[in-house]
Amino acid sequence: MSRFTIVFMLTMTVVMAAHPTLAASYAVGTCKPTLPSFANISAAVSSVPPSSTVLVCPGTYKEQVTISQPLTLQGITSANSARAVIAVPDGGLSTVPDVYFGPVAFQVMVTAGSVTVTNITVDGTGGGGNGCFNFILVGIYYSSGSSGTVSEVTTRNQINNQCSVGIVAENFSSTSESVTIQNSSVHDVDGVGIYAVTDQTQPTLTATIKGNTVDVDGGDQGIQAVFNAGSVTGNFVSGGVEGLLLTAPASIASGNTITKSYFGIFAGIDGVSATSNKISNSVIGIVTTANGTTFQSNTITRTTTGIDFRCHTATVAHNTINDATVGLTSVPASFASPNTFFNVSTIRTGGC
Repeated sequence: MSRFTIVFMLTMTVVMAAHPTLAASYAVGTCKPTLPSFANISAAVSSVPPSSTVLVCPGTYKEQVTISQPLTLQGITSANSARAVIAVPDGGLSTVPDVYFGPVAFQVMVTAGSVTVTNITVDGTGGGGNGCFNFILVGIYYSSGSSGTVSEVTTRNQINNQCSVGIVAENFSSTSESVTIQNSSVHDVDGVGIYAVTDQTQPTLTATIKGNTVDVDGGDQGIQAVFNAGSVTGNFVSGGVEGLLLTAPASIASGNTITKSYFGIFAGIDGVSATSNKISNSVIGIVTTANGTTFQSNTITRTTTGIDFRCHTATVAHNTINDATVGLTSVPASFASPNTFFNVSTIRTGGC
């Protein structure tokens, strides 16, 4: 045996002795008997080494989970099921203070990064209270200073007198963070489906919201982006007062399908861009209450009003509006750009 090999083996022995538990895979439940296992998710995420993978066996886990270190929380398939459900504990949910939302009753809270949550169902049945008078009910809550990815999850039944959110990503610190929310299902939420927010003048949260299916029939907003950087792309949104509420500078919304919202897209701040979206069965397809917005190549079908300028300056071009009472309304007199209209009773109204 060479001297180099001996030195290497001795070094590895010292490292292993100093770190008896290294990042690996661990199980919650009994479906992975060859892995170290825990009876519940909370015990696992607080005990495993950083950057470990916690595999959750199918079943229902009535607990409130806090993840305060980098790791992956992943539901797995076993026997004939692929659904691991985090449900409300029998004693209800405790709350934490939040500078933006006030008290938050969370089901899964992430306080560090990077944390990935995948193939997990978060069910809020029984977790609601007296609405915002008590707390905001949140399914998955990436709190300020955290980062990571939510992928292939389901949040459902967050019902709290219209004071609930399926998934929240926020950052109120000066350190930049990023959260990706993708390919997930959010439904039966009576507040907001997905909410991304930061309060920093230069946004310190990059939120990428893509490929999700969000149903907030009877709720407020499907997806709301407030002051953060990032993009909203390729989502399917149904219901809500606003399908997409964009009040973040330079928000980019593209390739989304939005239906059955009062406002398909509501742009509330300068610089918002919405392109190549499909909007249908809304009262107003797109509305802007800010200047310098851009709406291009959108298809708007079966609305009372296609696009409402609210007398603001906007780039509105190459949109197709079909089956509307009014195509463009409250349009500045100086506006002139090409758009296409089919089956529209009045193409344009002014008054500005």
